[in-house]
Amino acid sequence: MPTELIAIALIGLIATAVYTSVGFGYALVFIPAATLIVGVEPSVASMLVAGPLVGGFLYYRDTPRTSLLDIAPVSTVSLITLPIGIWILLHADDDLLRVIVGTGVLISIAVEQFSGGSEDTEREPRLKIAIVAGLITGLMRGSTSMGGPPQVLYYRWLGGGAWRFRSRMFSGMAASGIPTIIMAGASGVFNAETIPTVLITLPATAVGMALGMRIRPLMSDSQLRLISSLLLVATSLLAIATGASVLL
Repeated sequence: MPTELIAIALIGLIATAVYTSVGFGYALVFIPAATLIVGVEPSVASMLVAGPLVGGFLYYRDTPRTSLLDIAPVSTVSLITLPIGIWILLHADDDLLRVIVGTGVLISIAVEQFSGGSEDTEREPRLKIAIVAGLITGLMRGSTSMGGPPQVLYYRWLGGGAWRFRSRMFSGMAASGIPTIIMAGASGVFNAETIPTVLITLPATAVGMALGMRIRPLMSDSQLRLISSLLLVATSLLAIATGASVLL
């Protein structure tokens, strides 16, 4: 097995363990590191498959859970704009996407750090805000697989406590999982270049979920968020540096 595929499997395992134990962060961990090894397209292709599978499993496993109807506006609009994001992925410059991915990760980390914990007081959903969040989510998920920041901002603004925030994030993955995989396949994302990365990521994802379930009761969310954020900052800056030639 090529060394790069072993490295991808380990990254996928760690990303899944973080996501399972904390409730967010799969793409934040996987995409920046994986793009440095196999490039943007194979990394995003793997995330488009593994991310929804993990999110869907965690949504149905965890209780209490929010209704899928609760996240319908964001998920529906994100699916509409997803093909545009996939088109950008297939046609944009690889170095430029590396810069976008790294920048997106840094923005995501800032969102998580400065938004603080989920508020206990729950606000009424706002359709206009949900549509904007879904539009940006679809574009970012298709092109860089980094669709989290708009949802994080919107769902934390809605409030309702940490469990509802996590459940909304998981339910979004559960609702969009199969359509996302179908759209990506129809758009040509899965090909001879990307399929090996996808196949090696899936078994590592299963191991990562099992590991994350064991870690979750032992480590507080704030501890793991801090550790993963520090690692992500270093990885993201490296991703930006390797693609910075496109800006010169």
